[in-house]
Amino acid sequence: MVTNVNNEATNGSRFVGAYNLIDHTLRNQYNFRTNISFTDLIRRCSSLNTVIRVYEAELIDFARLRNAIIHSKSEALIAEPNIEVVEMLEKISRLISTPPLAIEAIKSGEVDIAYANITMSDLILEISRVRHSSIPIYKGETLIGVIRWRKFIEVLGGHIINNQKSVDEFIHNTTAEEFLMTYPSNSHYTIADSKITIEQALSFFNNNRKLACIIITKDGTPTCRPMGIITGGDIMDLMKVIEEFG
Repeated sequence: MVTNVNNEATNGSRFVGAYNLIDHTLRNQYNFRTNISFTDLIRRCSSLNTVIRVYEAELIDFARLRNAIIHSKSEALIAEPNIEVVEMLEKISRLISTPPLAIEAIKSGEVDIAYANITMSDLILEISRVRHSSIPIYKGETLIGVIRWRKFIEVLGGHIINNQKSVDEFIHNTTAEEFLMTYPSNSHYTIADSKITIEQALSFFNNNRKLACIIITKDGTPTCRPMGIITGGDIMDLMKVIEEFG
């Protein structure tokens, strides 16, 4: 590392350090070869990593700057970037190398759930009380599915239109478990452990447009009680954390 006479890191050495950390982290994380350029690495990772997608243009500019301030043969610094550029690159490097956890950015703790034997009429009352768009359903200590308010309204509307059975009979005699057996929800939720990062959570939603929520449990299994739940409504808040990350 290039240092000044006071043994403090220069803008240039800080810039190169952050740049190299991003390069090393991405190649290891996504198993890219060392012979592809940093710019190609960023472009390929933009479809894999939300942080890279957000800062793709800046990172490509930083790659050009890196080539401009380093001598091509000796790799010695021949210019110093300004502090604003250095701090921006260091912020991005921290987001990539030590990304913030999703559980720290959402309301965690007691998560509203319902049990398999609850009737749909009682579930309607529960949903109106907690005002959530998705409710995890547990049978004993095991998660068996998630009932989305939107899906329930679609099903209820179908009963009204097709007169399959009376609405009153449907909501009072159908349990949450029976509803999930008839209208499976597996593709609309996923389970993650408590170490899921904000970037990983955002990538889940980006890669699966049907995803309604991510259930966070301690070890990422359905036999643990939920520590938190991330819905599509949380995406903007998570993006804000990335943008304001210090």
